[in-house]
Amino acid sequence: MERNLVTHVECNNQIIQVKLLNVEKNSLFVSNIFKEISKMGVNIDMISQVMLEDEMRIDFTCNQEDQEKLNLALENVKKIHPRIMIYQNRNVAKIMVEGEGMKDEVGVAAQIFEILGKQQIPFMQVTTSEISISYVIPKELLDLAVSKIKETYQL
Repeated sequence: MERNLVTHVECNNQIIQVKLLNVEKNSLFVSNIFKEISKMGVNIDMISQVMLEDEMRIDFTCNQEDQEKLNLALENVKKIHPRIMIYQNRNVAKIMVEGEGMKDEVGVAAQIFEILGKQQIPFMQVTTSEISISYVIPKELLDLAVSKIKETYQL
């Protein structure tokens, strides 16, 4: 592996992953959800969404220290939008892999997916930027994932 592709691996095992199902396909509707969450002072990290035929699913993460504020915010969201289904998972961790070399190199995500796959580490959420990829994985597999990624990229 080229050493400069991935130069840093960061992890956080104190996160909450939230899944919102039955979200209306409407930008103002989505804006309202995140406005309610921000009113309570919850700092959102990863956000991803999947468009389904008649609705969408939104996943996001935040720190476990925001649990009480998050619960209050989600109660408000549920009151305003009663058809939304909300699930929280605290048995997850986040790995962020980054490196400037990722910007111009093809296949880094494929390599990381392969590393996780060979170790049978499932991922529940993935977000990307030009120089980073973040994965939500089961908390109990965090150390294994980090060590295999660091081993592969000689970090």
